[in-house]
Amino acid sequence: MNDAIEQTHVYEYLGKENDPIYEDILRVKVNHSLLIPETKLKVTKNRYGMYEIVSDERHECYSSPQSLYDRISALLNAISHRR
Repeated sequence: MNDAIEQTHVYEYLGKENDPIYEDILRVKVNHSLLIPETKLKVTKNRYGMYEIVSDERHECYSSPQSLYDRISALLNAISHRR
């Protein structure tokens, strides 16, 4: 039997609109970047309006702020489970 405990992100209750990371994602301008230190990710909005996340381990692309935010949230949850 696997009794996994899943940590709930506080912004699942408060709403992503109150999350500083989501707010920062929305403010990223084309050809500008945002660093998310907890994940060691650099987020860039490219000239096509796509969001790219880059680190030593990954390079992924997302078409919307919501899909990018969902991925970053999942990475933050994974990091918190390792601690």
